[in-house]
Amino acid sequence: MLSIFILFCGLPGLASGLYRQANNYRYYDDLTGLWTFMKEPHNAGDRGIEQEWFKKDLSKMENSTVMPVPVAYNDMSAEASLRDHVGWVWYQKNEFIPDRDKDLRIFLTFESAQYYAVVYFNSKLIGEHEGGHLPFSFEVTDHVKFGADNKITVAVNNTLSYSTIPEAEFQYKARKEMAFGGNQSMTQYAPGFFEMTVQFDFFNYAGLLRTVYLEKKPKIHIDDIRVVSDHVGAIFWKIVLDGSAGLTGSGQVKSPKLWWPRGMGDPNLYIFRVEISSPDGQIVDQYDEEFGFRSVTYDNHQMYINNKPFYCIGFGMHEDSEIHGRGYDEAVMTKDLNLFEWVGANCYRTSHYPYAQERIRESDRRGIAVILETPAVGLKVFTDHNLKLHKQIVTEMIMRDKNHPSVIMWSLSNEPHTERKESRNYFKTLVDLAHDLDQSRPVTIVYGPSHWEDDQTADLIDVVCLNRYWGWYDDMGYLETVNQSVVFDYTMWYEKFKKAMIMTEYGADSIVGLNQQPAVDFSEQYQNELIRETHKALDHLRKAKILTGEMIWNFADFMTAPAALRAVGNHKGIFTRTRQAKQAAYTLRDRYLKLLPQL
Repeated sequence: MLSIFILFCGLPGLASGLYRQANNYRYYDDLTGLWTFMKEPHNAGDRGIEQEWFKKDLSKMENSTVMPVPVAYNDMSAEASLRDHVGWVWYQKNEFIPDRDKDLRIFLTFESAQYYAVVYFNSKLIGEHEGGHLPFSFEVTDHVKFGADNKITVAVNNTLSYSTIPEAEFQYKARKEMAFGGNQSMTQYAPGFFEMTVQFDFFNYAGLLRTVYLEKKPKIHIDDIRVVSDHVGAIFWKIVLDGSAGLTGSGQVKSPKLWWPRGMGDPNLYIFRVEISSPDGQIVDQYDEEFGFRSVTYDNHQMYINNKPFYCIGFGMHEDSEIHGRGYDEAVMTKDLNLFEWVGANCYRTSHYPYAQERIRESDRRGIAVILETPAVGLKVFTDHNLKLHKQIVTEMIMRDKNHPSVIMWSLSNEPHTERKESRNYFKTLVDLAHDLDQSRPVTIVYGPSHWEDDQTADLIDVVCLNRYWGWYDDMGYLETVNQSVVFDYTMWYEKFKKAMIMTEYGADSIVGLNQQPAVDFSEQYQNELIRETHKALDHLRKAKILTGEMIWNFADFMTAPAALRAVGNHKGIFTRTRQAKQAAYTLRDRYLKLLPQL
């Protein structure tokens, strides 16, 4: 454990980038449990805000119910109107705050609200936040009733458009009216009917998806800690007190035990302890931050962990499970990571949004490397408005996860339309921002629809990540083309941009139990054979020093919006949605367990 002691002399402000923690100086109240819940009617506009529902006891309103937090509300009933709801929902909970907390500052923190949240405390508006999957916090000290119940009300809206991240096409359907038979008439759509078509291939789960809690901190407290270390023991730190500009320092640790991914060594972790003392020597706050000594570097062939070549073997995946949807569940998280170890994986990408902090923290401890991705999936629009929002998201993501040794790369977007010329300046701004915020990790974009001939951005980034579905979306049914097509495609990208590459997606859907020999589309045999053909190409590309990693799509089947090729979800998982192995899981396990000792 490394300890830093600070003498406090008075600094103003407010900020936060730290995970909740309890000790002798700070603690928190977990608000997990049942909240009162109200869904606004279809196409109700801003009715709840206009009628000031935040001033009311929602439990006494007609049609109120209860809702667990955290969970996605969509799968909590048997009604399609809740599953497919677009618009506002309301949460409310009373929380007793004792008199003993009068000398503390109180912060209301949300780990994730999908997508837009308006927060009230004792009927007073305290703040708004746009963007899901990342935490936000508001100080409520001045609004607290000590020794009494305090009413917390949150309105959450999941409406997406081309002005949000992620994007969706939102449109009201024109009413075509026809008169016939004298005074009779018909219309094609009911008044106010609209469609929201998301630009991504996963279900738009919504609500309070992760933990909500009240943080109780000393009046003078630690707001943020930044720890940057490397594989030779150099360490730099920056400590922020109450939103100050920050106190910096550096040091050297002799012969540190390094953090390694699975297959390369042990994931050794250290604790960086910060204590604040008052002028009379009394400790007033303390925070312990886990970190690891490790470095991430790259050249035009390879990524390196601690100066040793790193080859990523793992998954793209989703935070998705039955009943919970995208809501955080520690049992599902634990099962997922245990299956990672069973298969022999050493890496995953948080496709297509930042995952719960608990999953990243557990990845630190298990030695599983993480490519952390923003929610910017399938971007088509590159406006100044969207860029401002995207910059906010990148900043929040790096602010949250900057100290995790498992996080080895930042992904700015999945499958954006970077063949469009306007994407270049847009992503140059984001790449520069990510590099300014964190010089210790590479930055990537995960490419999908663009091709090496017309891409506008790949020269800007550090490592090229590429999704390709030869044998599925391209040349479906022609497995004999897979090997050659993959090798050609990746080689052309490499020859143009001369950057190390990761295959971040490949695969095919399979319906569990659908067995056909010879293999046919959607059978377990076809998925298995496509994977084997792709592996031939991956072996070639690795020997050619083009590839620094491979990640199959997908870890487990997951829910999507209904579509012609989506029979109750996407079935590209090597596990079912309930985490049972398909044939392909054993093929991948055989490959990964053979590769792991070679790393």
